[in-house]
Amino acid sequence: MTPQIAVTRFPHHSENVPEELKSGDVWVTCDEYKVPLIAIENGAVFAAASTDPDTWRSYETALATFEENEHIIGIGRVITSDEDYVGVDLDDCLDANTGELTPWASALITRLDSYAEVSPSGTGVKIWVKAPEITTAYKKPGLEVYPRGRYFTVTGLRFGGSRNVIRYAVEELTGIIAEEFPKVDRDRTPYDGPTRVYDLDDLLERAPIEVFELASDGTAERKYKVCCPWVEEHTNGDKTGTYCGQYPDGALFFCCHHAHCGDRGWREFRHYLETLVNCGRAPRSRRGRVR
Repeated sequence: MTPQIAVTRFPHHSENVPEELKSGDVWVTCDEYKVPLIAIENGAVFAAASTDPDTWRSYETALATFEENEHIIGIGRVITSDEDYVGVDLDDCLDANTGELTPWASALITRLDSYAEVSPSGTGVKIWVKAPEITTAYKKPGLEVYPRGRYFTVTGLRFGGSRNVIRYAVEELTGIIAEEFPKVDRDRTPYDGPTRVYDLDDLLERAPIEVFELASDGTAERKYKVCCPWVEEHTNGDKTGTYCGQYPDGALFFCCHHAHCGDRGWREFRHYLETLVNCGRAPRSRRGRVR
């Protein structure tokens, strides 16, 4: 018999969650890798998506599903496009043993001055604000900002002396984004397509890279869900959220939605594949492993 590995469930303190967050069918449950699941009280497991309202349920249903099924690890709320909420995620900023916060994170929490809670890992903080003018997501290691198309695990572990309400913080968040994600000059030269067209399928097969399935896309000719080459840097080794593909003009792309891969695109992915094909090994990492 295969031994069962005990998985620590995420905490959830319902009494501390702002009432306004609880309204609406915008809730999901999740597994230990934070993969979203449809909240079904009998414990059935079906994947949910933060972009598919048909997979969302009420807070009451999500809470009951979590409380009545030990294999459901946590619950979370979707940040939808038709509301004012923006989620700000600070990673690796909190000492789980001492409760000490890094000065950088402390400054951000103070500036936003809104409902903030400790993340399931105990080492991060999630902040909820209202900022309808923010419509673009921003992410880099340690800091992510999401105005839509994402869900946040909710613990109800209110951080320190943070507010128990969600306040409008457009000016404050706009300032933080300007400081943390400065704009750079873009090359406005017209693009006529790549000078060299790669055979993506051949490259993936020879590398090899694990391809999970063909994904639908309204603009790409082909789009694949793949296993990220840097999956060990993902939180809990999560294998979801990584794609590569090719547009009709031959241009290729790679996108991984994990913050640790926020600065990696097709160039880095191609370098990884070509090193495997030509040298028989993965390239040496240009940075240490991020935890």
